[in-house]
Amino acid sequence: MRVTPHTLRHTFAAHLAEKGMPLTCIQDLLGHDNTKNTRIYTRLCAHARKKQYDRFQ
Repeated sequence: MRVTPHTLRHTFAAHLAEKGMPLTCIQDLLGHDNTKNTRIYTRLCAHARKKQYDRFQ
């Protein structure tokens, strides 16, 4: 697997969102002007939770 700076940045933000950091804080850390650009990380978390839930069905 090839690791790029973008991959590290994306992973960092996804982990922060997963741990419950407020979206506005993640937005500030990433330097996003608009919260819409940061919302992808909340969708990733929801998807990961569903996937984990489905494993136990």
